[in-house]
Amino acid sequence: MSLSKGKHPHKRYTRKQKLSIGLFIFIVIDVALFAYTITRYNGYDLINSEKYVEFKMPKSKALTEQEWQALVKNTKVIKYPKVQLSKEIEHIKSQYHKRIKEYDMTMAEYLKEAGITEVQFNRQVEEMAKENVREKLVLHAIAEKRKISVSKTEIEKAKKGILKDKGVNSETEYKKLTGESLSEHIKEIDLESKLIYAKIVKK
Repeated sequence: MSLSKGKHPHKRYTRKQKLSIGLFIFIVIDVALFAYTITRYNGYDLINSEKYVEFKMPKSKALTEQEWQALVKNTKVIKYPKVQLSKEIEHIKSQYHKRIKEYDMTMAEYLKEAGITEVQFNRQVEEMAKENVREKLVLHAIAEKRKISVSKTEIEKAKKGILKDKGVNSETEYKKLTGESLSEHIKEIDLESKLIYAKIVKK
């Protein structure tokens, strides 16, 4: 089944189609957990990440994605920082609402078709958020331990890459195109963490 709305923006979906869409939403978010959390600003650079997690510091300077996933899986979370966890929950819920709205459904319809209650939905979201936070804490704990940082030159190079990807030549053009300033976007995607991740995990 194609999930593109195409020429039918107001099409009403059958029960089976709605349920399929609901499952698709869940799978997309679940599979892309780290893609979301690693590219979003949550203030991890302002906290001491090491006090929140316990894990064996890897000896290798560069980890493969498989090694990274195994490291995170075996990490023990001592406690979750409240602000970061709250922001993750808020973000995941907003993603659900956005996708559901795109397919002309209400949240109530989604819950009914997915066969879950609001309490169960909130529990699922919280578990997803905790996994996101766990990965971010590990990332920044390693960066703090190894003194890994990002230079202004690297930030500027990445910013130019963002402008190029949007097909614009200046921050003024970027804001006109997207409706937000480049500095706001940089903070939203947590560009520094994204660049740190690239230094720790090699594809």
